[in-house]
Amino acid sequence: MLYSYFREVPREILEASRMDGATQREELFDVLLPLSMPGIVSTALLSIILCWNEAFWSLNLTTVKAATLTAFTASFASPEGLFWAKLSAASTLAILPILVFGWISQRQMVRGLSFGAVK
Repeated sequence: MLYSYFREVPREILEASRMDGATQREELFDVLLPLSMPGIVSTALLSIILCWNEAFWSLNLTTVKAATLTAFTASFASPEGLFWAKLSAASTLAILPILVFGWISQRQMVRGLSFGAVK
C-alpha cells in the first residue's frame, strides 16, 4: 500500500524542491512526508487493526497467565455459560483504542485510501 502511494507522488514536486536548494533530508521531511502522510496514516491504521484483531495465534499459543487481550476476552466463556457483562466490558475496552485512533485519523485515512483510486 505504501509503495503504490509513494509512486503516486509527482516527481516534479521533488525536482522543484531540489531546484530550490533543498537537501535530501529537507526533501524527505519537508516535502515528501507531508505529501504522503494520508497514505502513511491509512496504512498504519490498517496494520494496527490487523495486528490488534489477531485472535487465532493468541488463543492457541498463549497461556492464561500470559494472555493477550483477545485471549482474555475469550476466557469469559465457561461451562456455566457466558458472563455477558464482563464480556461486554472487555470487548468495549478492547476496541476503544482502535475507535479513537480511527476517529482521529479519519480524514487522513479516507484521503489516503482514495488517492490512487481515481486517475
